[in-house]
Amino acid sequence: MDLKRWLGRLGLVLGGLVVGVLAADCGARFLQPHGAADLLFNAPDNAPDGLYVSDPELVYLPRPGFRGTMKSLGYRVSIRFNELGLRGPEVGAKTERPRWLAAGDSFTLALQVPEEQTFSERLAAARGWEVWNSGADGYSTWQAARRYAQLDEELELDGLVVVFFLGNDFEDNRRFPMDLQRAQERRAGEVMSNRRFSPLVTFLLRNSYIYGWWLVRERAAALGDQASPERRRWADELKPFTRGGGGAINARISETRRALEELGRTMRSAGDPVLVAIAPPAFVVDQERVAPTFELVGLDPADAALEAPGQALARELERQGLPSCDLVGPLQAARDRGEGPLYFTYDGHWTAEGHRVVAEALDACLDRELGD
Repeated sequence: MDLKRWLGRLGLVLGGLVVGVLAADCGARFLQPHGAADLLFNAPDNAPDGLYVSDPELVYLPRPGFRGTMKSLGYRVSIRFNELGLRGPEVGAKTERPRWLAAGDSFTLALQVPEEQTFSERLAAARGWEVWNSGADGYSTWQAARRYAQLDEELELDGLVVVFFLGNDFEDNRRFPMDLQRAQERRAGEVMSNRRFSPLVTFLLRNSYIYGWWLVRERAAALGDQASPERRRWADELKPFTRGGGGAINARISETRRALEELGRTMRSAGDPVLVAIAPPAFVVDQERVAPTFELVGLDPADAALEAPGQALARELERQGLPSCDLVGPLQAARDRGEGPLYFTYDGHWTAEGHRVVAEALDACLDRELGD
């Protein structure tokens, strides 16, 4: 057999393999993944490298002027940050329109959807305001308050919407003072790398449903080891959502209380209103995710008390005189009406439809609080 014919047959074989793999991956989009895929897949691993820089007051913040693409299973989004580290265009001169800040963690930042589909942009359109997105992955209430203080004078802000994510903000508030101490060891403005995987694995994480399905299964199996530190951590974070989790809730509320007091002082000093949005994790809204999520770490789904953390937070906000907006009810009602999906399958953040529901709920809450 001459070389040309051999290479031709090899090309046909390789081409067939490629086509087969692509076809299989397309088919894998319709596979039903593990019910806790949003937790197991850990989509933040796919954030663009170099998105954040160190900051002595905030631990880190989005890198001013950053441009990139956020890609994971279910979305591909072009992202940009202005020179203040806010998602979106540069800030112009203040006009007669009220100028508010949206703050919080990845649910505020919302890299899973284009700018115009985020709740902050939808809220701005609904109210005729400017609403600037200061969210950052993993931000706590401490950082939300400090970000407002940083930007208030320069932007001439008129108010703040803070998203409090019930899934991990209690823990983030507890950890912030320790993270801040470590941040003092870094140079301000230092670009922070989040490269954790090889280029091949990174590509697969962002593009392959077969790989995502397999990875979720592998991580679920690893959590079956009762000695796993990851299993214990997840169990601790989920325990407040159970009937026996009152002690865990009280401990978390006490840690969060100081952060909320800081938020209250910041807003009173600025003379501006604030609204705290209480945001549930996906399993609180899509309750078919409850059993697979709880069973991962040995918790009994029958013991679930999904409303408990949100109710405890609402009581603390009322005690401190901080207005709140419960997003749990509106999201559950939207799901019951058949709207959605409201959360991504492999991600656990809001879809564009989820952001629409959240924006409408916030608009109604602001009408109530501001008397509009």
